[in-house]
Amino acid sequence: MNQYRIVHSAVHAGIAALCWLVLRHINQLEAFITNYKPVFTEYKGLAVPALIALLALLFRVSDKLANFVVENVPLVSWSLRRMLSGRDFIEGDWPLAVVDMAGNKLLYLGFLTVSFKRGQIHVYGNDWTPDGAHAMEFHSKQSQFSDRKLQYWYEQGASLHDVKMRGYTEIFFFPRHSLAERHAGKFLDVNHLTDIRFYAERKPYRLFERRLTKKEQQFGAAQALWAKLSPRMGALKLQDISSDFE
Repeated sequence: MNQYRIVHSAVHAGIAALCWLVLRHINQLEAFITNYKPVFTEYKGLAVPALIALLALLFRVSDKLANFVVENVPLVSWSLRRMLSGRDFIEGDWPLAVVDMAGNKLLYLGFLTVSFKRGQIHVYGNDWTPDGAHAMEFHSKQSQFSDRKLQYWYEQGASLHDVKMRGYTEIFFFPRHSLAERHAGKFLDVNHLTDIRFYAERKPYRLFERRLTKKEQQFGAAQALWAKLSPRMGALKLQDISSDFE
């Protein structure tokens, strides 16, 4: 995401500054190495080439270092993404209800998680039938997020090792001018020819808060959302999916 490019810029600038310092003080560093470890004196001529090779290696892996800072440092990466994204931070857990609007029928209760992985927004989760039987597992393959809209290609099936369907989805996040608390989405592929929509509300996402990881907890959160939304399905059917449903 574009707002995370500042981390890449900072890493590149840091490596460039290190290179400048090393090259500026190369003679002092060479003398320090040989004086501190006299055993290295006979290798004195290799000190400068070794340092230059090390700096070249740092430049070569600079993008990987930046990606690691953005994605993989415990506590730090999440906090950094939260700060840089501002109101566009959409990571978290989202209980949802999938509805066939044409037939006014609840199809699935689900639990969707938005995270950041391999340089883009990553979506994954599970759907259950209204009676609680597991229906499918899904995850995104490629995504794009801009202007409060997330578009992604997905795969789904009984498990991620048994993919039965691939398709395309878009999600709109609300409210539009503050941190997202709700989203509504629809399918835009040949696998969903009728008006099938899904509605979701974000569960609190805090660093040290216990998340809903058990199926019973996730399904219960989705049931609570459906109890709130079901009386309003008639009105929701009349409004565009890109409109806030609160």
